[in-house]
Amino acid sequence: MGVNRVLLVCTGNTCRSPMAAALLAEKSDQLEVKSAGLQAFSSTSAAPHARIVVREYGASLDQHRSQPLTISLLEWADEVWTMTDSHAAQIQQQFPHYAEKITKLGDVSGYDEEITDPIGGDLDDYRRTAEQMNEMLEAYVKNRS
Repeated sequence: MGVNRVLLVCTGNTCRSPMAAALLAEKSDQLEVKSAGLQAFSSTSAAPHARIVVREYGASLDQHRSQPLTISLLEWADEVWTMTDSHAAQIQQQFPHYAEKITKLGDVSGYDEEITDPIGGDLDDYRRTAEQMNEMLEAYVKNRS
């Protein structure tokens, strides 16, 4: 059985992982997509710039509320995609039983890149991050077809 459930993970679950999740969900109705953060507080809205940029791609983060990474989310996921190698290493260290599920988004999509964190940046920083992720996600979906 292929990948059907993807969990995207970043630090705070207000910028990168929810943006990537929203973009991926728009690209494929064959995937269930969730996001979480390694240092996330529960129920924080997505960053305002993240909401704006995702809308530019036809997706929405209006209902997004941050959530911390949990064992139940790791169990739910077929694959866990992180934004950086550091995120992947941290999850593998904290949850070694799930190490085989964890991959950096850049590696999954055939790119050897980390996703730049736009937190604290301006709208153009968020647009650059979204463009980087969108390109990777399009490559993944195309290769999956």
